[in-house]
Amino acid sequence: MPPVERRDPEPIEAYLFDLDGVLRVWDGADLAAVEARAGLPPGRLGEIAHDLDRYGPALLGEVTDNDWRASVVGALVADGLKPDVAVDVVLDWSANLGRVDPEVTEVVAGIRAAGGQVALVVNSTDRLELDLVVLGLDLAVDTVVSSARTGIALPDAAMYEIAAGILAVPAPRCAYVGPHAELVAGAERIGMTGHLFDGVSGLRAIVETLSAR
Repeated sequence: MPPVERRDPEPIEAYLFDLDGVLRVWDGADLAAVEARAGLPPGRLGEIAHDLDRYGPALLGEVTDNDWRASVVGALVADGLKPDVAVDVVLDWSANLGRVDPEVTEVVAGIRAAGGQVALVVNSTDRLELDLVVLGLDLAVDTVVSSARTGIALPDAAMYEIAAGILAVPAPRCAYVGPHAELVAGAERIGMTGHLFDGVSGLRAIVETLSAR
């Protein structure tokens, strides 16, 4: 039997990052405070807002972010809130854009400084680009791929492939960093290296390892 040919791993030239749970952090206490002021049970606003029948079309760009949030107002009214209270709840909730993790952005900056490319690949509404400007992330990456613009969502293989195509880097030379196992698995299925984000120390370690290839 002939010896099995051993191939060295592909060098990594580009990184695909998710936003929420990686670069952007949400404080659950903020949402809880909005709910408490309106007399809503804990978790109720999130349950209504992210109901798949309501949120799904916004993620795919079939309705706008404003349309989605207006539908949340309507659902809160149907749930028993007065219209003016429901409007205030959604305005308060919408004003919170989360916060950027400076340690993760430092890793991203280091990748780019070393000659690598970075894409954000995100399931999001059409407000994503505005959020990135406000958060100061619009110039922190080389490109942004949003489900609201493509009409498809992670973990559909096409989302990863679109990002790799824009960066002109083949999938085996890309690494994906995300907060959910199913999204990491989606990247791995098309030949990318996947990393399940569990903190900045693990991220630094995997980037260092991949950079040494």
